[in-house]
Amino acid sequence: MNLSPQHANYSAQSTGTTIKKKQRWDDEGVAATIGTIMTLLVFLTFLGMFTNQFLPVWMTDNESSHMSEVIGQFTSLKSTIDISISNYANSLVAPSSIFVPVTLSAPGVPVFAASTAGILTLTPHAINMRPMFNVSYTYQTGGVLHTVSYLNPSNDGGSGGSLELYCPNRYYVEEKLIYENGAVILNQTDGEFVIAGPQFLTKNLGSGGTSSIVVKLTQITLQGHNKTVGGTGSKGVNANLQFADSTEYDNNVGSILYFNITSQHGIAWENYFNSTLNGTAGMTYGHGYTIHKELKSFADKSRNYYIVRVSISSVKVFDHTHAVVNLDIGELVRS
Repeated sequence: MNLSPQHANYSAQSTGTTIKKKQRWDDEGVAATIGTIMTLLVFLTFLGMFTNQFLPVWMTDNESSHMSEVIGQFTSLKSTIDISISNYANSLVAPSSIFVPVTLSAPGVPVFAASTAGILTLTPHAINMRPMFNVSYTYQTGGVLHTVSYLNPSNDGGSGGSLELYCPNRYYVEEKLIYENGAVILNQTDGEFVIAGPQFLTKNLGSGGTSSIVVKLTQITLQGHNKTVGGTGSKGVNANLQFADSTEYDNNVGSILYFNITSQHGIAWENYFNSTLNGTAGMTYGHGYTIHKELKSFADKSRNYYIVRVSISSVKVFDHTHAVVNLDIGELVRS
């Protein structure tokens, strides 16, 4: 009797057909995949909430804080120059050098948002170029009524030049800060105004209903090289007072004092002089002073500018100071 061993996959009555095992699902692998997908969905949901809601708020706060910082820097530059002029006029003492850092950019959010860069531009004074601040006044010489002379742009009555910081904010309102004619101007998409005016004072020394207007004004000419720098970080602004001199001009019968301002920011200048003169020294608009504004427009609206003409009547004393300041933009030296 011949006995042969049976294969493990065959039974005693097997016909030779292989028995197939039933396929089974791996429940642990499915659970891990679903868990990973759900984790990614939760992460992407929170990431979307962060970039759409929290990030704009964060960057808006950064850009707003940056604007507050540079407003302080520009007003500090203006104040320091004004103090230097006040201490130097008609003095033989050399003025101190002025240095003010200007922060160009607002900080960003690491990985998610880059810093908001800024552009700083220095435009020195040049004849017949904006901005300009021209003064005209008829005064007496030698105490003789019929002997008169004229203070005008050709003989110390003209000034100009500007320092401008453009901040193209992406989340906060887009703004420009301008230092021109001794004033700091804030320009933004919904308007502009003078936040720190020039050295200017008007008072009435008359009595009994008569007008005897005294006006004090400091004109500042900015010199230097036409220069534009942009990017992030901070730049240094150097200011050196070159000259400052004060002169008193008199006219016993009173004369009209004219200010002619050529600037892209004529609306701010008009509002400044109107708010400063209205109600001062007994004057109101049309009675004691007038303001006329004219827009010069071009196809390229970035070239538009205003001519603002301010006239003050019955000015018997005009105390006029003219200063020349040399500005320069440089890098901050870091160790």
